[in-house]
This record gives sequence, structure tokens and C-alpha cells, in this order.
Amino acid sequence: MSDLQCPATIVFVADAAAADSLPSSRFRVAQVMSPYVRTPVDLVGAVEQAADEYRGECVTVVAPRSLVNEALDEASADGTSAIPSPDAPWVAVEVDATGWKLLPAES
Repeated sequence: MSDLQCPATIVFVADAAAADSLPSSRFRVAQVMSPYVRTPVDLVGAVEQAADEYRGECVTVVAPRSLVNEALDEASADGTSAIPSPDAPWVAVEVDATGWKLLPAES
């Protein structure tokens, strides 16, 4: 990933219907993606490519929560594991050249 001037916000949801229920006051979604990925490394690559293309914008990515959790372990900005609440309907991260930073679930 190139050095981003402005981080992209990536919001992971379990299915496309959940993308429609994101709080619009918090997320102005520029793109909804459903990448074909099989591993956490594949998901990290797809997300970093989207973040590079949508700098400073918000992208919703449809992916299974288990794969998202594993990808967070791979790409965490500070090298520690960030595990989102299992009850949250979505997981949001900021993505820049240093890695992924988990955003709080509250608005």
C-alpha cells in the first residue's frame, strides 16, 4: 500500500443487507464491496487496495466476521490483536500505511 495522506474508513458487515442499515450520520459510504476472498491475507490485500483507491472515504466490505477478526490480527496498526465486540452489527477500521486501527462501535 502506498503512503496514504488521509486514512480510508472500512466498515465490515456480514451481508449486503446490513450495509443498508449503517448509521448514515457516521458513515457516508462511497462504495460497497463484496470481494471474493478465502483467507485473511486475501481480505487484507483487498481492503488495502480499496483503501488506496478510496483515500479519505468510507467503503463497506461484506465479509464473514471470523475472517474479519483474523484479518485484524494480520493488519493491526500497533501489532496487538484488536477484537471487536461479537454483538456489534458492523466493525469499522481506519486503514493507512501504518496498518488498521479499530474504531469504536459507538457513534
